[in-house]
Amino acid sequence: MDIVGGQNLRQMWDDLADVYDDKMALIFESSEGIVQQFSYASLNEEINRTANLFYSLGIRKGDKVALHLDNCPEFIFCWFGLAKIGAVMVPINARLLREESTWILQSSQAQLLVTSSQFYPMYQQIQQDADNPLTCICLIGQDVPKADGIINFTQLRTQQSTTLHYAPPLSTDDTAEILFTSGTTSRPKGVVITHYNLRFAGYYSSWQCALREDDIYLTVMPAFHIDCQCTAAMAAFSVGCTFVLLEKYSARAFWEQVRKYRATVTECIPMMIRTLMVQPESPQDRQHHLREVMFYLNLSVQEKDDFIARFGVRLLTSYGMTETIVGIIGDRPGDKRRWPSIGRVGFCYEAEIRDENNRPLPPGETGEICIKGIPGKTIFKEYYDRPDATAKALEPEGWLHTGDSGYRDEEGFFYFVDRRCNMIKRGGENVSCVELENIISAHPKIQDIVVVGIKDSIRDEAIKAFVVLNEGETLSEDEFFGFCEMNMAKFKVPSFMEIRTDLPRNCSGKIIKKNLK
Repeated sequence: MDIVGGQNLRQMWDDLADVYDDKMALIFESSEGIVQQFSYASLNEEINRTANLFYSLGIRKGDKVALHLDNCPEFIFCWFGLAKIGAVMVPINARLLREESTWILQSSQAQLLVTSSQFYPMYQQIQQDADNPLTCICLIGQDVPKADGIINFTQLRTQQSTTLHYAPPLSTDDTAEILFTSGTTSRPKGVVITHYNLRFAGYYSSWQCALREDDIYLTVMPAFHIDCQCTAAMAAFSVGCTFVLLEKYSARAFWEQVRKYRATVTECIPMMIRTLMVQPESPQDRQHHLREVMFYLNLSVQEKDDFIARFGVRLLTSYGMTETIVGIIGDRPGDKRRWPSIGRVGFCYEAEIRDENNRPLPPGETGEICIKGIPGKTIFKEYYDRPDATAKALEPEGWLHTGDSGYRDEEGFFYFVDRRCNMIKRGGENVSCVELENIISAHPKIQDIVVVGIKDSIRDEAIKAFVVLNEGETLSEDEFFGFCEMNMAKFKVPSFMEIRTDLPRNCSGKIIKKNLK
């Protein structure tokens, strides 16, 4: 079943501008309340300007450009501007610090970076590294310092033509993006996403929540995540509806923004639901236009019932990962919903529960959730420059091993049981335990370290570190947390630390984490 055909992202935007013209495509609201609006025609022109800017800077088909940005219209301009000239976007989680960002730049060999003044001091330091691959940094803003290798993105982009100057042949199999995501290994892997992947995601996700061109899809999810890109933006644009992007989440402001923009669809993670529930109740809580709230794991029955009762909404559950591009299991339009099921498999996919020997299990038995799709089309193409990791996760027949455990019932409803090994879910962010353990183990006073996730009423899970010190050493909490804050993104810094004399291990020497939780 081919619902994309040969339509790449360049053709998509030219067609959207032709069909929808002056219809509102994108509304962006900054944290300060400043609003920018773009019709489909004007947004396509801004995308073309951005494509021409990249071309003028020497970017050609296949070249990689990194984006380190909070939510902003420029992210959209860059994403599709790069796609139009066949270049590859490499989004960087805006919360990452120097070491983590450097790793992504080196791994992807991105030649150029687009960022804002907020993050520029970090990249000034990175530019001094001998193995830094960057040849140029484009800074968004008005007050751009004059220095070698620094380009005023905002100023130069406005000088570009709205007619695309460079249009190399494109295939839907071409890579549009490399999205690095923390897995169970100590380092992030680059998920290769094609033009076909993104076009398919738009059609699939718009089907999943029954989007129409008169809908208004509002999100506060970060643009550097697959969720914002493929569940929200691509879905909205693919049907010609209005996409509302908020710069950052504010529990105090969010529900008023939902009402202000008359959003018909939005999405929430558990942290958002919990923080919304502690806001003062208002008679206007139920005075909105929402018909769907896209929801992602995990929430108790009581929390779900209280949220629905207060705000008068219904939740559309969806399960997926960066490698699946979309929520391949979820509630389906017009179908019954069965809480706490994560739903049933969507069109173009197959799903099975398998045992440790990779054999399908019958209903009711718990095993690994495995998904079958077409690499480069309905699931990711591969891990960038990691054939070993690709072969481990993806079978030749297209079966993807998620590493998550679950089961299904007799009617084909799936249920999520546990997270993939060594992953902590913190406020919507996946955090690799191994990655944190490797960073913390570099502290000269620490002999052994293990990181676990513990239940947290607001952010799903909190991070706790168990530390064994070298003989004769002492380590204060201030020293420990200060070290962490200097070496990892804020959302990865543990909330708790406990010093122990030893750690529980099995006969093969592996730490038994369940004995620590």
